Amino acid sequence: MTRMRVAFALVAVLSLAAASPVLAQNAVKPPVPSIAIVDVESVMRDSLAVKSARGQIDVIAKDIQQSIAKEEEQLRSEEQNLQQQRALLTPEKYAEERQALQQRAAALQQRARSQRQALDRGMAQTMQRIQVVLFDEIGKLAEELGVNLVLPRSQIVVAVDSFNISAEALKRLNARLTEVDMAFERTE
Repeated sequence: MTRMRVAFALVAVLSLAAASPVLAQNAVKPPVPSIAIVDVESVMRDSLAVKSARGQIDVIAKDIQQSIAKEEEQLRSEEQNLQQQRALLTPEKYAEERQALQQRAAALQQRARSQRQALDRGMAQTMQRIQVVLFDEIGKLAEELGVNLVLPRSQIVVAVDSFNISAEALKRLNARLTEVDMAFERTE
């Protein structure tokens, strides 16, 4: 019985070994790679749409900063007035008004933090929208060039410049998307 099992196992192994070359011949071979490289970071940095978004961010950030600075100055002025009136107020009234000022200052800090976070989220969403358009254009360009693999420049150690399609990708992105509306939801 044991000899029969060994014989059966040997026959199975030999039949698999004989079938391997046949299976290998019938296997689908992957295509020969045709590679291009894109410096996504430089294309994004140099694109008109990103420059438009950054300009909008700068304006919004400046507006937010001015608004916060104005409110901070108002709080400082009220604090100085409170300090001047300290001698005239009862300790309880002074403590109450001081606590109200501190609460307003904390609320202002929270609002400033929320607005910065909303601005960061808006910029990230805008960049993502631009990148989707860029990747679409890279896909079209790759198809036109007969390229079946596009790699980001940041992942490549050494490459010949003829592989780099970044300039054409930037040209197409700028032709398709020159400006973008910044996605920003102002929190109050």
